[in-house]
Amino acid sequence: MIHALNLIHIQGQISEHPLKVDPSAFILQTCQRAIVIQTTPLESLALANLDIFEGKDAYEFLLETICGLKSKLLGESEIVAQFKEAFSNYLANEQRSSVILRVLEKLFKDAKQIRREYLLKIGQQSYAGIARRIIQTKVDTDSVLILGSGQLARDVIKQLEKKYQIYISARNTSKVSQIQNEFSGRNIKTVDWSNKDSYQSFTTIINTIGADYVIFNHDFFKSRKSPSSLFIDLGSPCAIETSLMANDGVFRLTDVFNHGEKLDLEKQSKIKMARSAIRGVVDKRVETLGHNHPFSWEELQFSH
Repeated sequence: MIHALNLIHIQGQISEHPLKVDPSAFILQTCQRAIVIQTTPLESLALANLDIFEGKDAYEFLLETICGLKSKLLGESEIVAQFKEAFSNYLANEQRSSVILRVLEKLFKDAKQIRREYLLKIGQQSYAGIARRIIQTKVDTDSVLILGSGQLARDVIKQLEKKYQIYISARNTSKVSQIQNEFSGRNIKTVDWSNKDSYQSFTTIINTIGADYVIFNHDFFKSRKSPSSLFIDLGSPCAIETSLMANDGVFRLTDVFNHGEKLDLEKQSKIKMARSAIRGVVDKRVETLGHNHPFSWEELQFSH
């Protein structure tokens, strides 16, 4: 079964490549990459920022990715939620592949084992977690404005909700309402997306929106009133344009990565052990999934 896997890894957005994706393919799109899994033969592709994996190598790549070992912030856990969301979307695909479903179900199980045995308590494991640490060390505030309404915005809320009053602003008002309902016990307040001047009253802003165009330019940052203001940009592609740097209170993704590395140097040995364990798990999966076995709907469920 694993031998049937064909995987395309794209560094960037899938829309940037002229790919012919099989209707039964599983697709994962994040701010860093796109992954396409299918059981039909792949095109002969020679494009920049694109890698192809087959069979065992494809499964090993998937397992390292879902464990956060292919992310810029090694060991980050937000990728798990992204995989689960993509899996839920795939279940709604009427042309979904039973082979891919079976493999993904085992992937979640193997990833849970690797994380439990090797990647727990390795320090900050997410962009949201590091953003929280930056806030705690850089500013004295009781409220935070979060920009965006995707999964990353939710992850940030989970990190901050117990200590800070959360405000949220995004173009998609229906998704904002969903977030308010999801965190109904935390009284999350909204800020009008079209009134960006109102953002200036917030000492601390976290942006989770990535875009190929500038959303927050020089004028926006010049208008920041407080000299101790903090703007953390987690969006990718970067949607801000300013000469201000981390020392000026503007943190970009690279600054978040660097901050995480300073906090988490001790996790390198655990990550090395995790990679070694993944190779062993992949070998076992090649044996157990070497043939098609019947499976039930219950087997497709994965634990949170």
